[in-house]
Amino acid sequence: MIAQGKSIAHGSVSINYITRLGKAEIVKLNHLPSNIEIQAFWAHMKAHQLLHLDKRDKGHPVKNDLIRIEISPERDDSKDWTLTQWREVLEQFVRAFDSADKSDPRFRGHKCDLANSQYLATLHRDSKSGILHMHLDCNRIDMDGDLNDDYLIGSRAVFAANQVTRERGWIQAEQRAAENREQINNDCYAVLKDMNRFDWNEYVTRLTERGYDIQLHHDNNEEVRGYSVRIGNSIYKSSLLGHSRNLMPSKIENTWARLYLGDPVKTIRQEPVKTQEPKRTSPEIHVVPVQFGNAVRKVTISKAAHDEMNHEILKMEADTKSEAFSRTATTAMLLFANCINEATNFAENCGGGGTSPSSDWGRDKDEDDLEWARRCARMAHDMITTRKRTYRR
Repeated sequence: MIAQGKSIAHGSVSINYITRLGKAEIVKLNHLPSNIEIQAFWAHMKAHQLLHLDKRDKGHPVKNDLIRIEISPERDDSKDWTLTQWREVLEQFVRAFDSADKSDPRFRGHKCDLANSQYLATLHRDSKSGILHMHLDCNRIDMDGDLNDDYLIGSRAVFAANQVTRERGWIQAEQRAAENREQINNDCYAVLKDMNRFDWNEYVTRLTERGYDIQLHHDNNEEVRGYSVRIGNSIYKSSLLGHSRNLMPSKIENTWARLYLGDPVKTIRQEPVKTQEPKRTSPEIHVVPVQFGNAVRKVTISKAAHDEMNHEILKMEADTKSEAFSRTATTAMLLFANCINEATNFAENCGGGGTSPSSDWGRDKDEDDLEWARRCARMAHDMITTRKRTYRR
C-alpha cells in the first residue's frame, strides 16, 4: 500500500475532480451532510473555516486550506473489495495518520485530527491499469477550529500507509518495489535480447505488450534523456532500473548489444571492461557555466546528474523552452554547487523566494549525485514558484 499527501489551495477544483462531478463512488462523508449537491461540499468547508476565523492569527492566513491524500492498496490486496471494506481501510488509515505525532519523533508537535474534520473520500479507477484507488479531501480546520498541521504531510501519509500495511500483514512497499524492479529488469532484458536492432519505438511497443505503461522524456533535440515504467500504481524511473543503471538511455544500447551478441546476464552485472569505459576524468564530468544576474558561477556536475536534474524539473515544468524551466534549472544548479545565498537571491529576483532551504540544508553523506540532483531540482521548483509574502502597514 502506498499513499501521497499534500496541502493545496484549490479546494473546489480538487473536490470536483475526486467526485468527477457526481460520477465517482463515495466511500465516506465525515462531518458533511449527505443530502446536498456535490458542488456544495467545498462551500460547507469554507463556511466552517470562516466560522472559526477568530481562532487564527489574521496576519498569517491559511493559504493551502485543504489536505489532499491518495491511498493506493496493491491490486491483489484490494481485489473484490466491497464499499464497506474500503471504508474500513480508510478509517484505519485516518487513525494511523492522526497518531503519527505520538509515534514518530519527526511529527511531534505537529498535530492532525482528520477524524475530527470534514472530509470526503471517493473511489477512482485508473484509466490505464483499471486499478482502484481512493482519494481523500479534508478541511485544514477541524471541528474544534484548530489547524491540521501540514508539516511533512507527504511523509506522514507514507507513515500511515506503512502502519496499515503492517497491521494487515501485507507486503511492505519497499519489498514490493524491489520485487517490481526485479520483474521490470527481467522483462526489459528479455525484450532487448529479442530485438535484432535497438529502436525506441520497438522497445516501448514490446514492453507495452507485456502490460507496462512506458513514458519517454525528450530533450530540446528530441533525443530520449529518460523514461519511466509504470506497473500497477507504481512508477519507476530508468535511473532506478537495471544493474549498474544499465537500462538508462545513455547505456541501454550497449546493454542491448551485449545481450544480442549472447553475453549472459551476469556480464551485465559486472563493471564494463576498462577498454570500453572511459576514466573518471572523461567528458562525462563537465563544468557548466550558470549565469544569474550579472554573475556567472561555474558548476562541476556529471552528465548523468545533469540529465537527471533536468528530467526531474521536466516533470514539474512541462516545457523545457519555458522561462519557468530555465529559472528552476538555474536555481537547482546553484543549490547543487551549495551556493545557497545566490540561489535564494536569484529566486527572489524571479518573483519567488517564499520557500528557501532550511539552515541544515545540504547533501547527505550517503546521497549519490543523482539523488542530490533530484532533491535540488525539487527545492528549486518550490523556491521559484512560491511567492514571498509581503505585509502592508
